Amino acid sequence: MPITFNYENFDPSGAADTSDAMKKIAAALPAFIAGTSDENDPVLSLPYKTDDFDEILEHADRIAATSEDVLVLGIGGSSLGGQALIQACGPYGDERPNVTFPDNLAPVGFPHLLANLNPEHTQIIAISKSGGTMETHAQLSIAMEWLKEAHCELKDHITIITEPKPSALSKLADTHDLPSLEHSIPLGGRFSVLSNVGLLPAAVAGVDIRQVRAGASAVLDQLKNAKSPANIPSAIGAAHIVSQQKQNNIGISVILPYADRLRKFGEWYCQLWAESLGKAGLGTTPVIALGPLDQHSQLQLYMEGPKDKTFSFITIDREDDPAMQMPQSLADIGMDNLAGLTLHDIVEAMSEGTRHALTETGQPVRHSHLTALNEESIGALFMHFFLET
Repeated sequence: MPITFNYENFDPSGAADTSDAMKKIAAALPAFIAGTSDENDPVLSLPYKTDDFDEILEHADRIAATSEDVLVLGIGGSSLGGQALIQACGPYGDERPNVTFPDNLAPVGFPHLLANLNPEHTQIIAISKSGGTMETHAQLSIAMEWLKEAHCELKDHITIITEPKPSALSKLADTHDLPSLEHSIPLGGRFSVLSNVGLLPAAVAGVDIRQVRAGASAVLDQLKNAKSPANIPSAIGAAHIVSQQKQNNIGISVILPYADRLRKFGEWYCQLWAESLGKAGLGTTPVIALGPLDQHSQLQLYMEGPKDKTFSFITIDREDDPAMQMPQSLADIGMDNLAGLTLHDIVEAMSEGTRHALTETGQPVRHSHLTALNEESIGALFMHFFLET
């Protein structure tokens, strides 16, 4: 597995009884396992799917071959997964187009973005599960006029992903003969990162989409081979979070990646968790804090504020060049504690210190560690949180 999990301090006081939650998970496991081979359960079966790679990669090659810039128009689940994949696995160099996700309506920002692009060398991927997302249509209509003013053929510059049923977006695709891919009807948008919704933009950017699904399927294989929920990290996490909310009123779930390249993953997690579980007066509130940056803005609250949070740390094996050390001259100005260290050394120490400090104050802390940040590990991370959710 490309991820290791440490739940040793996820209930440091032993105050939460997870036995009831574990029993419910054990009862649900057969349905989860059955879902991995059921096309009507795409969240669980998609990682094993291979017959759509050719279509996705053909469209990706077509888009990449004719563009310098690609705009992905979508919002929420139609955007965050692709962003998380590209940020985690890139950069890819000058041979790939620049892929941008203008996923928030910006009255000034979006026209400014278009004004700085060459329409002849720009491709647009418009994604909407329902085909009627207002924000996506607003941006797409402006982009279409921009392309027309430049005398560009729309079908050579726009690709659509939407459900295969009548909608405003499918009608637009038919009217202008736009290249289209089908969004799976039973697949919720927030669970769509392992489908063409997340994989097409990622493939355009150069992500190895086969390895993304391979990482996700490795997590499912672990679930299928587990003797009990106690051997499934996502089951342990879910049981703890549910039990601590019910028994100890811990209602905030903080995710703390210690890597800039996981910032968008944190945003993706927040939507997945909030939209899936925030129903009928239930759910816990997801919060993203990026380490070590937010140690300077949020840690005071976490240490001395209400004890109503769980903390999920994510760290990565060394990424920097060990030869790039802090100069010994730092000792001359009283910063001898930094001299000789690398940036990775500093970030690792800050993560470890923060985990220890929170645990010492009796707060629930778990630690996920990636052996590397790549397609396989990010696919595994997506699948872990799908299962936990």
